[in-house]
Order: sequence, then structure tokens, then C-alpha cells
Amino acid sequence: MSGPTRTTPSSTPSVRHLEPSEQAVEPDGGAIERPGQQTAGIDSVAASANRNTAAEPLADLIARTLNQNLSQRDLSSSTHGAWQVLHGILAYGADFKLQTPAGPQPALAYLLSGQAVSGFEAEQGDNFGTEKRPGLRMAMQPSTKIGQGHRDQWLAVIAQSRLPLNTPIKGKMQTFTLEDWMRQAEFDVPMNLEREFSWSLIALTTYRNTNHRWMGRDGSQYSIESLLGSELKQSLPSSVCGGTHRLIGMAMALNQRRKEGRPITGVWADTDLLIAGAIQLAKQNQNPDGSYSVAYLHRPGWTRDMGETLGSTGHVLEFLALAAPKQTLSQPWVERSVRRLCGVLNQCSDVDLECGVLYHALHGLSEYQKRMFPPS
Repeated sequence: MSGPTRTTPSSTPSVRHLEPSEQAVEPDGGAIERPGQQTAGIDSVAASANRNTAAEPLADLIARTLNQNLSQRDLSSSTHGAWQVLHGILAYGADFKLQTPAGPQPALAYLLSGQAVSGFEAEQGDNFGTEKRPGLRMAMQPSTKIGQGHRDQWLAVIAQSRLPLNTPIKGKMQTFTLEDWMRQAEFDVPMNLEREFSWSLIALTTYRNTNHRWMGRDGSQYSIESLLGSELKQSLPSSVCGGTHRLIGMAMALNQRRKEGRPITGVWADTDLLIAGAIQLAKQNQNPDGSYSVAYLHRPGWTRDMGETLGSTGHVLEFLALAAPKQTLSQPWVERSVRRLCGVLNQCSDVDLECGVLYHALHGLSEYQKRMFPPS
């Protein structure tokens, strides 16, 4: 079947603050019902899908859902932009294929080899070091759903594929490396006027240690800790996707800090508390059908809209799969959400879905699979 072709985002709920006692703002689109109202509202198709997926072993269900969406949904270099393609790479890494004039090609390798995909535009940046080697800067095209929507977004996605820093990236006039991209991203931190550092943190804590410091273009010194401190000050409900992207960036940084065996004090301890609280709110506001609230972490909320359900449940599971302890991921409430998400994806198997919603949900399943059912 043809793959996701919509380029307009699904409406997402906006709420106020990550406090269970606070009243949140109604979502911008779609009717929200209290969880207790939903029992009569779930149609028979959804209920039947839930029964069917409940009988299948969880590991098999996840594998089938991931494989089905990888094999049956196509993106094309001629009709889809980098925004769609990079979301597919986020979910499937090097396994994600792109339809090209030369036939199916590994999408990540295709992008990095300089082949034309709208919205993936490598620009020459500043010169670094005594050798005056140019950095790589990726063009920003926010709100287009074609090019990069958030600073360091593409770098963060590619970093999660764990490519080495000497990986070549072909531009129009010259060949760069991932290290060139990293240097430019560090230098350009002062240009992040939106103060969205979640994607920066993902890339930085993939390739640098958590005590890393550097000089920005404004002459100020920056560090991973300083970016983390900035993220802690931001409002999660007013951030994109209910703040789940900010939480994911902070969680991945904290994971790396623990992996290094460094102390969890100061902003690291504050981050640990915030993430633990967010995990509890996901459980507290979960719907009886296993889906997570369409208000994300911030209050209860249920909708009949499958797109909104897929978006909120997928993003929250993505956060949990990266942030929660393994013993939490094995608890029934999380397993119910995984089954519900697989059920929604299977119900929508013949529907073109918005790429961000689709591939963040699949990335959540993929990360959950890595944690709970790693290859033997």
C-alpha cells in the first residue's frame, strides 16, 4: 500500500503544567471525554481488536506490528520530504527503506550520500580549529513538515542510529562528517532562541560525556548541565507533544550520566525527580482501555479520534520506553498501553497516517522491544 502522505499535523492537546493537582486547558481539537465515559463509546471494532491482541504473546504482537508497518508503508524521495523520511529513520534506523528512482534504498545512507530529498539541506557553517575545517549546519524550515522543524532535530535522529563521528555526509559542494555537524551544533547553541534543547541533548549525550563543556559563538561557555538546567525551567504542557520530547532528551541525558557512573546531584537530581514524577502521572492519567491521556501526562482525557489516541499514547510510551526502569516497563499498566497501541496501529493498517504520529508510536514500540525483548 502507499505510505503516509499527509503533511498536516494532527491536532494535539495543550495543557498547563506538570502538576496533578492543577486544572489543564482543554485540547485544541477533538472531543475529550472523561475516562469513565468511554466504556459505552468504544465501538465494537476497537473492542474486538483489543480482544484479539490480548490473546497474542506481547513479544510476538510487537514484532508483528513493527514488521507490518515497515513492510507495508512506503515513503518516496519524489513525494515525501526529509521531515517524513527522518521520522521513519527514527523508528527503524538503518532498516528503513526509501523508494527512489533507482528502486528501494536504505533511507539513512541515501540521505547522507547527498541524494536529493527536499528539506535535507546541508549548509557550510563556520570554520573550526587550526585547519579551518568547515562545520555543517542543517537548514531550519519550521512548520513546513518538509524540512527541519526544531534545532538539532535531524542530528538527534541520526545520532540515535549510533553512526560513528567520522561518518561522511555529502553536501552540494563538499563532504562533511558527523563531527563537523556536532561542532557546529555546539557553536550554534546561542542561536536556539526557542530554548528547545531536547534534541541537542540527545546528540550531545550520544557523542560527548556528560561533563562536556564548549564555547558558543557568543563567547560564553556552555555545558550539557547548563542545557539540562534550561530544559528544567521550561513548561512541559506548552511544549510540543505535551513536553514528551523535552522529557525524552532529559531522560537520555540522565541515562548516559548513570552509564558513566557519575554522581546524580544538582540538575541531575532535579531531572531524576521530574522524570520519576512524569512516569507516575502517565500511570495516574491512563485510560481504562490502556491508552494514555490525550492530554499526555497532565490530566485524564480520552477521545474517539484514533489519530489523537495514536499520537498521545505513542509519544508517552516512547518516553516511558526510554526513561522508565525495566521493572516499571514490565508492569501490567504499561503492557496494557503497548497492546492498545498495537491494536490502534493494526486497526489503521490500511489508513494513511501523519508521519510524526505514526513513527513516534513505532519508535516507542521499538524502544520498548529493545528493553524488554532484546535479541537473544
